[in-house]
This record gives sequence, structure tokens and C-alpha cells, in this order.
Amino acid sequence: MIVENMQNRKKVECTEALSLPQKMRGLMFRKKIIPILFDFFKEGVYAIHSFFVSAPFYAIYISSSGEVVDKFRVVPKEAHRQNSNPARYLLEIDEERAAWFKKGDKVIFHARMENAN
Repeated sequence: MIVENMQNRKKVECTEALSLPQKMRGLMFRKKIIPILFDFFKEGVYAIHSFFVSAPFYAIYISSSGEVVDKFRVVPKEAHRQNSNPARYLLEIDEERAAWFKKGDKVIFHARMENAN
């Protein structure tokens, strides 16, 4: 999946976390931070933790309408963080690319084009 910020046209290619095991793993046990997009399928408040995560990252919560509704930095070993505004999606992303997004931005999602060969 590709997440595109409509304000600055920056695009991030993400791994999707759709199943429960994928959502449970998230960034845990990975050597580096990779962008992961979680789809919770409905608006809500969703808590995360950063046990077993190797480096700081940003949590960017996105509403069903594509608005960035929350963004915060998460450091390793934090027990509990959650969005303060309802969101359907969560983008966990490295610090460098997190700078491309701010609260209030509109994003759109593009399906990743697979190689036809």
C-alpha cells in the first residue's frame, strides 16, 4: 500500500498489517523501522506499545476520511500510548518520513502495483 500526503505529494510505501498476527507483531523484533499501515476497519481509539521495538518511531493516526488526526513520537519500551481522536488507520513510520505528515493533512491510499512478470 502507498500512503500519499495530498499537501506535499510525498508518498510512503508501506507493509500492510491486516490480520491479527500482523497487527500484534507490528514493529516488534525488526532490526529497523519500516513503514507499516494498520487498518482497524472502523473508527476508534487504538492503543499501542513499543516493547521489543529497536528504535523510536512515529504513530500517525488517520481517520476514515483520510485526515491525519493524531501524530506522536514513540520510544522503545513504552507501555501504553493511544490516539486521542477516533481513527481507522495507524501508520507506524520512521522519524525521517514522519516529518512529511502533520495533524490536519489529508492522505489518500494507493494499491501497490505488483510486477506483472
